[in-house]
Amino acid sequence: MIANNGNILNRTAALAFRNAFRATRAPRFYSAIQSLCFHGNNGHIRLPTVQPNLCAKRYFSADANTSEKVQEPEKELEAEEHTDHEPEAAENEAVDLNEKVADLEAKLAEITENLKELQLKYRISLDTCEQIERISEHKLHNAKLYAITQFAKDMLDVADAFELAFKSLDEQKDADINNKFIEGIRLTEAQLHKTFEKYGIKRFDSLNQVFNPEVHEAMFEIQDDSVDKNTVLQVIFNGYTIKDRILRAAKVGVSRK
Repeated sequence: MIANNGNILNRTAALAFRNAFRATRAPRFYSAIQSLCFHGNNGHIRLPTVQPNLCAKRYFSADANTSEKVQEPEKELEAEEHTDHEPEAAENEAVDLNEKVADLEAKLAEITENLKELQLKYRISLDTCEQIERISEHKLHNAKLYAITQFAKDMLDVADAFELAFKSLDEQKDADINNKFIEGIRLTEAQLHKTFEKYGIKRFDSLNQVFNPEVHEAMFEIQDDSVDKNTVLQVIFNGYTIKDRILRAAKVGVSRK
């Protein structure tokens, strides 16, 4: 009874093992397991002792080979698709590159135009600065030369006073006047004109000269047919220059016909 029960259990286990492998859709492994099953001396089915690691290794090795065979056509298709897309990708890349080059050329042209504009502004600014510098130097130079212009004009009144005094003395030759006193006045006038010349102030002659409105100021006219018209016949106050400018025009009387 016990032996029969053992046989039944062995057969049941073998059938269960076979059905399990059939369900896994692995016919190779099923046939391998079936070949390993054999009957014993008593006609009983005996299952060999199988190492699980070996079965698993063989199973997954076969599955890997099958997977590789399935993947090979897929790789070929992918390679063909990749090859088909290469010209299109290269064309798109060329188009993108041309667009980038066009953008860079446009930016370069804009930058070049801006640079030219900035260079023009720089040159204009530089010329303006140089012109301002020249004007400033000229003004500074003139300021140094003509700084005493107003003072010199005021001192001309002193020179005029000396001239009037000498004219008065010439009219009074017979008068009892101290000659030493007159000589002292003349020395004072000479010293004044020497100081004038030190600062570029000079007296110019106008008598018997043709009237020039730039250096002469006509105070009155004198009837005289013996000379040409507009000839300076009388000088009331002499004219003066400071450097190359007219400090004061000579006040004169001119002839008329």
